[in-house]
Amino acid sequence: MLELLTSLGKLSIGFLCILGPFVLLIAFLRACDRREAALSTRVLQELNSPNLRGLFSVKVKSRLTGADTVIVDLWSCSREQVWDLMERLSARLPAHVQVEVNGINGSRLNSEWTLTVRKGPAVAYGSG
Repeated sequence: MLELLTSLGKLSIGFLCILGPFVLLIAFLRACDRREAALSTRVLQELNSPNLRGLFSVKVKSRLTGADTVIVDLWSCSREQVWDLMERLSARLPAHVQVEVNGINGSRLNSEWTLTVRKGPAVAYGSG
């Protein structure tokens, strides 16, 4: 009887050693997907205004370790609209999220403005 319990114990420890890393990886990936869904929901709530409909694209990158990133591309919007959106997003999103808003002009001159927030005040750089 003691040998049977020992064999069952060894078998269960073996299964835990084999399946444990996969279960842990799936749990981490599920947490990333949930964070990504929550971030995209918050960003889309801010972008749901009549003057921005159809003029943006959103990309959310969620990582296992490190900061999450939200990238918003605004097409044919003024610099004031880009700046206002950046202020709203940086106020609504958590501090560990890096927010990047790209204002892309549809003219022949490839002028592009990028605003990025990383745990501090907004910094503007770009060409145009």
